[in-house]
Amino acid sequence: MKFICLGFIAKSTQQSLSEEAGQQMMEECFAYDDELRRGGHLLGGEALQSATNAVTLRIKNGSVDVTEGPYTEAKEMLGGILRLEARDLKHAIALMSNHPGVKLGPFEIRPADEQVNETFAARELRFAEESEAGRRMETPTEGRPRIVSRRQWQHTLDSFHEKEKKATRERDALAAERRRLPMVRIETDYAFDGPSGRVPFVDLFEGRRQLAVYHFMFAESVGGWPDAGCPGCSCLVDNIGHPAHFQTRDLSLALVSRGPLKNLEAYKQRMGWTLPWYSSAGTTFNEDFGVTTPAGETHGLSMFLRDGDHIYQTYFTGRRGVEVLLSNFTLLDMSPFGRQENWEESPPGWPQTEPYVWWRRHDEYDQPGVVQR
Repeated sequence: MKFICLGFIAKSTQQSLSEEAGQQMMEECFAYDDELRRGGHLLGGEALQSATNAVTLRIKNGSVDVTEGPYTEAKEMLGGILRLEARDLKHAIALMSNHPGVKLGPFEIRPADEQVNETFAARELRFAEESEAGRRMETPTEGRPRIVSRRQWQHTLDSFHEKEKKATRERDALAAERRRLPMVRIETDYAFDGPSGRVPFVDLFEGRRQLAVYHFMFAESVGGWPDAGCPGCSCLVDNIGHPAHFQTRDLSLALVSRGPLKNLEAYKQRMGWTLPWYSSAGTTFNEDFGVTTPAGETHGLSMFLRDGDHIYQTYFTGRRGVEVLLSNFTLLDMSPFGRQENWEESPPGWPQTEPYVWWRRHDEYDQPGVVQR
């Protein structure tokens, strides 16, 4: 949500501040503003000159009357305005409570009227488009975006960013709901083949309380057998970053597949991976978690929580639910052409192919990095 923060300064405080103290306070305010910027909370702001430089307009006897000075005489003067992005009013209050400007006078925080502001932004964009209509623009061509002025581009981008922020807040809300899902206790004593021999399920946690298991497709019915695993699963593992970044939050990650351990180890060495990989061969683990069915193999991500020796499943997702782990797709989605698959809604002339057919293991692409013109 957007909030407008009106910063007031008491006249007595302003008059008592020395030049040095005023400069120090300004630097403290700027430093905190930078913290808000880094957190994506500060959208902008304006500082105001002294109220003695103000004029006030009002209708008097049917005509506009102009008087010198502020609209109202008060102990505090409006000194500046900040535009803030926060989850809700409580969050906005928490952010502004630490602002050094509070020492000079009160802050009034109001939610922005986003509906009216969206209308205002749309009218601004329309005005910009009309203003640019008289200028010569390159005619849109199939296969690339149309060319506009920098000003029109910025207006359009700002409007699109609002939609992205809304989607981000919705994802945050989903994550909060996911953390409140019920869980189910794992009753079967599963054991897996690992580099150190046969190990119980609890060992996959590596002493941590949380565990993510990626059900990697490596079995007789999967393309690449017996020497290689699923190309899509391989792409996902390629995109997982250094484990230290999630291990520090008490989370371990393990790959589990039906294939024999020796096949998994050989392919792991070929791909250059270091994540722990276990074989569930000879167990009902895959069947019990729905990734091996009469229809064949599928992939998925399971989340587990450990309480002593008791293990609970808290979440599962498959298919496109694991796309959030694929940073290559995220990057392609931001690019002009997208993933270039024919299910995407793209303008006419954009390059597209059937999905999946272009996927390869990372050492199987032809001349990676060569640009086709």
